[in-house]
Amino acid sequence: MLQGVLIGVIGTAIGLLLGYALSWAGGHYRFLSLSAEVYSIDYVPFAPRLMDGVIVAVISIGVSLIATVYPAISAARIFPAEALRYE
Repeated sequence: MLQGVLIGVIGTAIGLLLGYALSWAGGHYRFLSLSAEVYSIDYVPFAPRLMDGVIVAVISIGVSLIATVYPAISAARIFPAEALRYE
């Protein structure tokens, strides 16, 4: 289970860093423009918030933890001698 949670934490950290970096770049350089005739602003505003990142991190780490529970329980039920017999 530790490996699954570690993979989830590392993936979440990388995803949050990339997401916040792209969001900052999109807001700073205004990559996405809008039609001025239709909208009152001429670019898509990006506003990354800390609480959004916390919610995403908690949910993604929770999903990775839940995803490791079933394989860990299945592996715990197998006796080591039986596992080595088929190798």
